[in-house]
Amino acid sequence: MNCFWHPHTPAIAQCTDCQQPLCEVCTVRVNTRSYCEACAAHHHQHSPLTALLFGLLVPGLGQLYNGDYLKAVIIFLTGWLLLPWVYGLFDAVLVAQEIAEGKRLEQGIPPGYIILGLKVGALFFSCLYISLVWMLISGVIALATQR
Repeated sequence: MNCFWHPHTPAIAQCTDCQQPLCEVCTVRVNTRSYCEACAAHHHQHSPLTALLFGLLVPGLGQLYNGDYLKAVIIFLTGWLLLPWVYGLFDAVLVAQEIAEGKRLEQGIPPGYIILGLKVGALFFSCLYISLVWMLISGVIALATQR
């Protein structure tokens, strides 16, 4: 079998998405899978560090990066508790590592959803932080006026 794009060159791989035979020049590897250049544009190399950074910014965003949507929502809603957030960090890194090594299939997510998750998460946690600071200041003022 010869390459789809270079008919006189023997194929060494097959595109995972479009199933076209590919030569060494045409093969693009993403997360240990072979793609043609056109199909590779729809995939990205998963990074455990990126998943960790997203998870640190907003609880559940690391799961959203990995394509675990249900986990992302659950961790986001319970992320104000410390334990689910820490679990989410470890889970995001481990799943991203499995995707990068090819042990688990990637589930693509449009970058716009990650930006939306950052915006919603930043708004939610800034409101939570402001309300906690307001309660703390109110408590200190109430204690000071009672004396």
